[in-house]
Amino acid sequence: MISFSLKKGYEFMNRISAFRTAVCLTAALTLWLPHTDAAPLPGLSKKSYGALKDIPVFIQEWHFWWGFPYPDRQQTFSHMDSTLTSEKEPWRLFWNRNGYPFPGPYDSANPDIMRWQIRCMKAAGFETVAAMLHPEWSVGIDYIQEENSNLVRTALDIAAEEKFPIFFMDEVAFRNGSPAQKPEVMVQRFVRFLKLYGKHPGFYRIDGMPVIYFQTFGMDITPEELEKVFDRVEEQAGPVHWMIFGDVARFGHLAKLRSIVCGASLHRKNVTTRKWQLDYQDPAPIFAAARKFGKKIADMQYVKFDGTSQPLRQPGVLAYGLGGRRLEKTMLQSFRFNPDFLMVSSWNDWEEGTTMEPGWDFDGFTNDPYLYCRVIAHLKGRDFTPPPPPPKTSVHPTIHEKLGYGDGAGPLIEAVDRGHTRGGTLTVTVRDTVSEVTGLEVVWEGDLYWKAPQTENARATGNLTIASGRPGKSRQLRNVFNFTPGRAVDAGNTALTFHAPELKTLEDNFHLGVAMAFRPEQPFGKLLVTLPNKTAVKRLEPKGATEENYILNFTAHARSDQFPKELWDGWRTVVGANPRPVDFNKGALILKAPGQYLGQISILGEPKEERILHDGVPVPGSDGRHKRFHIVVPDEILDQPGASFVWLRALDAAGNWGSPVLYAFPNYEVFVRNTPDEELKPLKIPGALLASNPASSEGWKGDLKVDQDTSFGTIFLIGNGMAEKNLSRPLTGSFELSFEALHLEYQRLLLIGLLDNDSRNGLITAWDSAAADALDGNGLAGIRLMREEAPVTWGKTGVILDQNNAGRPAVGTKKMAKFVLSYDEATHRAVLTVDGRKVAETTLKEPLGTLSKIYVRGNDTQLLNNFVVLPRK
Repeated sequence: MISFSLKKGYEFMNRISAFRTAVCLTAALTLWLPHTDAAPLPGLSKKSYGALKDIPVFIQEWHFWWGFPYPDRQQTFSHMDSTLTSEKEPWRLFWNRNGYPFPGPYDSANPDIMRWQIRCMKAAGFETVAAMLHPEWSVGIDYIQEENSNLVRTALDIAAEEKFPIFFMDEVAFRNGSPAQKPEVMVQRFVRFLKLYGKHPGFYRIDGMPVIYFQTFGMDITPEELEKVFDRVEEQAGPVHWMIFGDVARFGHLAKLRSIVCGASLHRKNVTTRKWQLDYQDPAPIFAAARKFGKKIADMQYVKFDGTSQPLRQPGVLAYGLGGRRLEKTMLQSFRFNPDFLMVSSWNDWEEGTTMEPGWDFDGFTNDPYLYCRVIAHLKGRDFTPPPPPPKTSVHPTIHEKLGYGDGAGPLIEAVDRGHTRGGTLTVTVRDTVSEVTGLEVVWEGDLYWKAPQTENARATGNLTIASGRPGKSRQLRNVFNFTPGRAVDAGNTALTFHAPELKTLEDNFHLGVAMAFRPEQPFGKLLVTLPNKTAVKRLEPKGATEENYILNFTAHARSDQFPKELWDGWRTVVGANPRPVDFNKGALILKAPGQYLGQISILGEPKEERILHDGVPVPGSDGRHKRFHIVVPDEILDQPGASFVWLRALDAAGNWGSPVLYAFPNYEVFVRNTPDEELKPLKIPGALLASNPASSEGWKGDLKVDQDTSFGTIFLIGNGMAEKNLSRPLTGSFELSFEALHLEYQRLLLIGLLDNDSRNGLITAWDSAAADALDGNGLAGIRLMREEAPVTWGKTGVILDQNNAGRPAVGTKKMAKFVLSYDEATHRAVLTVDGRKVAETTLKEPLGTLSKIYVRGNDTQLLNNFVVLPRK
């Protein structure tokens, strides 16, 4: 075993630099083992070393309800997505989060994982942790974490054994609309909970009283109601140390409230300039107010919270973790005002990006999985000694090699290259980090597959058939450098179900792949495949519910390395493994891909020796762990038109099969149109101050582009940008603005309207496509007013005057929506119609004034056409 010395900070900094660039963790757990001498952590200030030595540091949001189906394969996926296939490194399973947990994606209900996490917290110097609980929705007296298996009892037992008492955070604030927020129900829930667990030796106490903690921000409860909750609970269950994450000014006067967490370091950075604004939510007045009421007070410390792994939450927060320096700075800022304790958020909220627990390559790819544990230890003036990792039986086999438990992950398909741009040969590069690569299995199309017709009048091929659902007609994909990479069918807006007698013979150990046409204007289209579980899985919520199916979520995520190949060959291929046994006698294989074009759905079964190549050529110096295989493409593949698809997976000397990939192999065809395009003519509208289609696109400034779409012909396209065009003359008075539009994604916002010459004031139409399962998929259409002191920016979306259901599909339809915004200067009345139906109207309080330009703001991505501005009497 190797341990690093920290006797000299600069000496260690040099060593850690070398460690970061040359770390190889396949031999044993040696490269991140304990520092033997306590000393300041390189990168942090020597002055902050030991600054929090005498102040308790708490941490909240211990999520012991993350779901990952291993080692118990009946566990549901919860708050994470994974295809159970590797990416970037053999040991790394894909999941849609920043960073990667130290033991790989895990089932946090696993007692071995709980124990390892508690040991890490204790070693770092935390005083205690608040585990997050969720009241049951329909009644609100129990917690969902007590239902399938009592995680509360398990965590308390482990906490007692490890001599690290814990408490719990009741997330009642997330239960809007549930009985759980009613004061009388809160009383029943707390009394029941305290009587069951309040005297447990693993339950954290302050001044001899068990701690009950919950959030009041966003919760509609009055101080008087909360005071009655405190009184009635203590009448039945005895004294409680009540702690809230809430407003001191609102609740600080409550006599039985003993501790308050208020104020958040998150908000002390300007979202535009990223400059520190330490006077915003300044701890000084917050702490002073709490002490006036005689309360213990703490500041909420966010670790980093850049939120990039979950873009729909925490908008506008633009702050990085800076290798722990941000947490150090905000803690010291709070420390100046003598907090009674400090609260850190959170231990393992990988979804929101505030993670403290050990993990790989978060916050700057430091290669030190214990970075944030070391930051806390530094501030506490102590050394951090990592506990042993969780037992081998509790972590997914792919992570075994990374943790030094042996070779558990098979080889990774590192690259697939054609002989030249459209060549007829393939070279596959395979890499393993432990064992020699010994074989590559090559399977054209798959064991079971359905493939779209690859010529105009042909039929689909393969041994899977569509049992229900109506795909569109086969069509050539977008012209790629004067060649077409094949054909696909519109998957439509309804589910496609696939059938074959062979499906019912499958149960376990297979992979499923899908090939979709890559559409640059819709790179993140939804793609879901449903598999029927052999055994129904218990869900946490609602109570008693089961999960009859598993949904493989192949929806793309914003990753810089996701699409490079597809930009060239026209295809996006994805692969996933079944997380648990399936039974196709109980349900169908179902694909949902609204608005996307399907090329193939395919299943790869168990490996077969006759499909394995063993003639890989070692890359020099790799000891056989890095090889290239040259594949001779069969004549029948080269001689058929359109695209074929090949499965590739590699084997190592230890007998491990790596994750397969599905590679698109188009036989590029010369792009020939059966009929010439109809000549596109400029719009000519008598009296119009603006009439613009792609044939009359001159004068636009900004991000509006002319694009060729297979469904709509030549159109305008905008995504994550703004554009404007001057009217032929300024407009004062009544007008009519019309245009055509269609969204390519849900949860996107389109703004189109008229602005004044300074781009500050004007009238805007808005179409928010909302969620696919809301408003019948139509989204909200409405009228907004711009009144800004400076020119409108992308983030300024106007004041909503009126909005309603748009009344027609926002995504996936074959017809663009016709919007007409009418404004009457005499009455100041504005009316918006969509496809001739009135959806919004409003009366302005003051006249609009002179308008000079049309303004367009899109949000990933919208199709647009035929902008017309007509003055009206």
